[in-house]
Amino acid sequence: MALSSSSQQHQLVNTSFVSFLESTVPASLQSKDAKRRNNVIIGNEAGDADSIISALTFGYVTSFNNNSPPDDNNTVQVPIVSIPRAEMELRRDAALLLDMVGINVQKLLYIDDDIVVTNHLLPSSADDSSDTLLDSTITLVDHNRLRPMFSHLNSLVTEIVDHHKDESHHEQVVADSGKRIIAFENGHATVASTCTLVAERLFQSMTDDSSIKIDGALGLSLLGVILLDSINMKPEAKKGTPRDEEAIQQLLQRTDWSSCADTVPSLMDQATIDKIFPDGRTNMPDRNALFDALIGAKSDPKFWLEMSAMNCLRIDYKKFIVNDRSSIGLSSVIITMNDLLAKEGFIDSMKAFIASEDVNLFGLLGVTFFDDKPRRELLLAGNDDNVVDSFAQFLLEHSDAADLEMVEREDCRDFSQDGMKIRVFRQGNPKGSRKQIAPLLLQHASTMESL
Repeated sequence: MALSSSSQQHQLVNTSFVSFLESTVPASLQSKDAKRRNNVIIGNEAGDADSIISALTFGYVTSFNNNSPPDDNNTVQVPIVSIPRAEMELRRDAALLLDMVGINVQKLLYIDDDIVVTNHLLPSSADDSSDTLLDSTITLVDHNRLRPMFSHLNSLVTEIVDHHKDESHHEQVVADSGKRIIAFENGHATVASTCTLVAERLFQSMTDDSSIKIDGALGLSLLGVILLDSINMKPEAKKGTPRDEEAIQQLLQRTDWSSCADTVPSLMDQATIDKIFPDGRTNMPDRNALFDALIGAKSDPKFWLEMSAMNCLRIDYKKFIVNDRSSIGLSSVIITMNDLLAKEGFIDSMKAFIASEDVNLFGLLGVTFFDDKPRRELLLAGNDDNVVDSFAQFLLEHSDAADLEMVEREDCRDFSQDGMKIRVFRQGNPKGSRKQIAPLLLQHASTMESL
């Protein structure tokens, strides 16, 4: 991991995080001819900063955490950004963080790249697969069920690193093997970020010698995402856990910050850089300033107000399968429901999106921040009034959903139209994100005769 002490594992010394990522494309192309196996590492379909950067960093950590030198290792780690290439510009926090550490996002592999589909990495159908695909494997990060479009590759999943409720798929990956790491217990995630799990894996592979430092680009990438996902460990957000704080402290103390001091960010002005590194680029960053810069990029009101209705729906979207006939779609947005509903063509865009995703229930989970405190809202929509009303009643009245503290907004009932029922709620519990709401909706769906 580009460690600065020669006493650590020798194979980690000479390859930086940035260099590893730049070698991903040629390495994956050469693996077939060299009779080496590709292990594809991919995040969830929403493709937020955690999914993107946990895949990139886990690929690096795994590549250089083997008992044999890389040249003797028959597996090539191939992290893939889990969204279409054109959508990366909407992931402003991830793009800003990667730019800070000197990573050109245009050089990364994306899920819709021709090389990904045609080079036996993630073929789009079983018919596109070849015998060489049998020598490939898949690691899931930030989710534990391969998305439906890749269901023909289910048997290739060999490792899971995640912090969502276990959907009990890919039974070939068992917990006892150490390859099924799912940090979710008693209805709650035990870490705020998959990047925390990557950091834990990283430091477990190192000695306790505090003089040994990790690559600066790696440390800053992991640190930035953990701060984002834990809301900088602010108690009122109720997101961070002791494991997240331990990872933050380890990264701050055990990163060689000088190793990424020469990068010249193109997406951040010098004044912001100076705030993040008040003691110079060779010293540890100010975590508060780093968080402020990243959350500012992600939640910039102007950015969300100017975004099209359709982009709002697809920027952070996940589809959850109930059974062979039914599914639920959930999008997360950082905008008030009032502003979202006021967007030009919003209802028509939502109708089109629901139709294209072929979901029986669609939900929009909105979060905005006032005085650094999150406020959450939820919109439920669907073509069947009875289905939407059933889920609404569950959220409002069932004891299992009581912790969410849902209160319906009666002023939004007028937005329902012929063929589209809409109900909107204020959520009292700021901790109730998609991680908590999705399992509850799936629980209720399992009790219904049909959706």
